[in-house]
Amino acid sequence: MSERNQCIQKLLCDARSGSQTSMGRLAVIVWERLYPFVFRATLRHDVTEDILQETLLTMVRQVASLRESRKFWPWVYRIAWSKIQDTLRRRRSSEKALRLGNRHHQSDAQAGGDSLLDAKIRDETLQQVSAVLEQLSHQHRDVLRLRYYEQLSYAQIALLTRTTPQKVRLRFHRAKKSLKARLLCVAK
Repeated sequence: MSERNQCIQKLLCDARSGSQTSMGRLAVIVWERLYPFVFRATLRHDVTEDILQETLLTMVRQVASLRESRKFWPWVYRIAWSKIQDTLRRRRSSEKALRLGNRHHQSDAQAGGDSLLDAKIRDETLQQVSAVLEQLSHQHRDVLRLRYYEQLSYAQIALLTRTTPQKVRLRFHRAKKSLKARLLCVAK
């Protein structure tokens, strides 16, 4: 075990015993390590910080329930991933409601511009891709998101999804194949 991992295991042990100082140091380490991971999912610093705060609160509240301290990082990443999913779900719902509201309020005066036409085409394409993604299974959507948007390795995805890297590769291949087939059907 590396010196850094030993330090984290010691902090974790002390934090589970009630040491506020160790919990604070552990929270700083978790924040620094998770920030890039969460930011790649949200692409917004304010949302990233909110998710990290929620993740740290959950970690602090539930650290005593962690059975095996060697599984600390996968556990923390799963908490963060869950918070990311919740936030993105809420954001999608509010954006959808906003889009529906904006459609009703568009004026006829804007209908003639090329930029509006381009925006409409882009909007329609994004809607079609989103609709096709929603048709995919939950596992396929998740593996595509983790691999393409999060740029995680197969091993990292396997840790998050509690499976093997080989199964992740297979799932990723099948997800791409399914997405391609469905997009081709939409294009016809």
